[in-house]
Amino acid sequence: MNSGRILRALCLVLVLISVSLNPVAAESAVRIDEVIQLTDQTVYLNALDSDEYNVLAIGDDGVVLLIPPEQPSGTETLAPITDEDLLAVDFHPAGNALIVGTSGEIIRFDYQDQRLSNVSGTGAVELSTLTAISWNTNGAWAYIASDLGLIWRFRSLAEGNEIVPIENTRSSSVKAIDCHSIIRLCVVATESDGIALIDADHQMTWIGGSSVIWTDVECAFGSNPECVAVGSNQNLATVHLDDSIDGSSTMDAVVLTEAGGEFTHICAHSADRLMVAMVPFGLIEHDVTKEDSFPWLDHSDIASTEDEIATRQVTCSWGTGKDDGWVLNDRGRVARFVPDNEIDNPLVSSIVGYALTVVIVISVPGIIIGLIFMNSPSLQSMYNRWRRRRKGLEPSLKERREDRRRNRKS
Repeated sequence: MNSGRILRALCLVLVLISVSLNPVAAESAVRIDEVIQLTDQTVYLNALDSDEYNVLAIGDDGVVLLIPPEQPSGTETLAPITDEDLLAVDFHPAGNALIVGTSGEIIRFDYQDQRLSNVSGTGAVELSTLTAISWNTNGAWAYIASDLGLIWRFRSLAEGNEIVPIENTRSSSVKAIDCHSIIRLCVVATESDGIALIDADHQMTWIGGSSVIWTDVECAFGSNPECVAVGSNQNLATVHLDDSIDGSSTMDAVVLTEAGGEFTHICAHSADRLMVAMVPFGLIEHDVTKEDSFPWLDHSDIASTEDEIATRQVTCSWGTGKDDGWVLNDRGRVARFVPDNEIDNPLVSSIVGYALTVVIVISVPGIIIGLIFMNSPSLQSMYNRWRRRRKGLEPSLKERREDRRRNRKS
């Protein structure tokens, strides 16, 4: 390519960058049915995790809330055993849970007596701020990570606890770890070093994404071989897992240009459905099987009626049915969402299949192509139609209307 063509290409990129997209106004697919304040205490919650029987929400000053998934009004504030800030929690497949936080704090939750206890013999991490925790596939080891990028594998034995550093870590804060329940791989999301995998032999491999500040990752339930990470500038990455001998895991990233907020967490909901939490307060549904994202709970809809919920940050959510569940904010206020049967505009109902526009993220050296694509609504529309055809899906109502308009013009 000669210098003239390069100059023209760069000029085209600059022009396209200056073009703003006009996102479609989202409308919630669900409505708020009930709001509960979980505790009279002033709390600042940082994370939650759930299993079939319990939800644990944790926060600053050692706060741990034990929440019945179906009836949050029965929430119990567990007797605190630390005043450190608690930052991450993960349930073991057998029902217990580990909680980690500042100053190397590691706490065990025993589901049988519903009490907390300190984990001893973890001197290697005592000076660290622990930011992430996840049990591996068979529950033999827990991976624990810090804000300095260090990761350890931890287990309890009859003769004491064992904690071993993982090799090939990097230096930026680990924001989240999640391990698949069947496939023997774990996904690590970091602040500035990208995304990595940890295999069954505790070997760590980096797979890309270092240009994004990743904030959370969640793996699909059951045999679905995907984990989904969310990050800055509305980035969403699907990690396709393959733990076979000759297998190779891959990652695809998109930008949800119509999301309407920044992504902070991603929360499990059901077998093939995850919920992306946003700032300002809102939720997006992500269908793991379809690899599509849909409007779910829009900030503008909830802010007009539930100001005490909407003005705070989403801690996370959990499901109690296909289309219903609870969403918790960082001040201990929880709202029940149920399907909105009064949606007037079917184009914006996630239940009938209106997917948010996506932009393929193309890494260097395809950055110019990526920028052109990101700023071209027509190219995005063409891609979305091709994507639906590839999956064997019918064109959306929005696409049909666009096709009719084009046909009338021709």
